[in-house]
Amino acid sequence: MSAIDKLLHQVAWDPLDFLIIDTPPGTGDTHLSIIQNIPVTGALLVTTPQKAALEVTRKGADMFKRLNIPIIGIVENMSNVVCPKCNNEITLYNGGTKMMAEELGIQFMSMTYVYIHVLYVGTTFFF
Repeated sequence: MSAIDKLLHQVAWDPLDFLIIDTPPGTGDTHLSIIQNIPVTGALLVTTPQKAALEVTRKGADMFKRLNIPIIGIVENMSNVVCPKCNNEITLYNGGTKMMAEELGIQFMSMTYVYIHVLYVGTTFFF
C-alpha cells in the first residue's frame, strides 16, 4: 500500500473543510492516486523559475486541465534574493513563471524570496 493510500484510508480524519497535499513535481503516480481516491476541487501550482522546473509545471497544468481539475493559480518560489548588505532585490531568473501563467490562462498569485539565512543554514552542517 502506498503512502498516499495510507494517508487517505488509514488515518482517522475528522470532517475536513480542506486537505492540502504537497506533492512532488510532475504528473506521476502520486497525482493520479490522489485524483482517483478523493474529490480534488483545485490545484495550486508552485514552481521555481528555472526552465526545467517550468516545463514540469506546464505538464502538470496540462494534466489537471485534461482531468477537469481547476487550477487555482501559480506561485513562483525562489524568485529573488535580497542582498544582505544593501537590501537591493536581485532577480534570479527572467520572469518565466509569469509568462507561462499568461500563456496557460492561469492566475499568477505570488513570488517568494530566497532568504539568505535559509541558504546559509542549508549549506552549513551542524555537528
